[in-house]
Amino acid sequence: MAVITIPKPLRDKLGDEATEAFEEVTEEVEKDAHKELATKADLKELEGKLKLYFLILLFVIILVSPNAVNLISKLFGIVK
Repeated sequence: MAVITIPKPLRDKLGDEATEAFEEVTEEVEKDAHKELATKADLKELEGKLKLYFLILLFVIILVSPNAVNLISKLFGIVK
């Protein structure tokens, strides 16, 4: 958890109770913000899904288009 330092002029203006309440609110906001961030596991899962979607899309294109196999083989240099 990050340490938040409230400047003295603001502490003086707010008073002790309001300063403590402000600190509590900022801590809650920080906790909520961390819940919304993606973790490494989330990103790995997303990466796996995107790879799968790409492969599915590639196979659908090959199945739907009769010229797709010729084009792909030419692009990868399989056939001249």
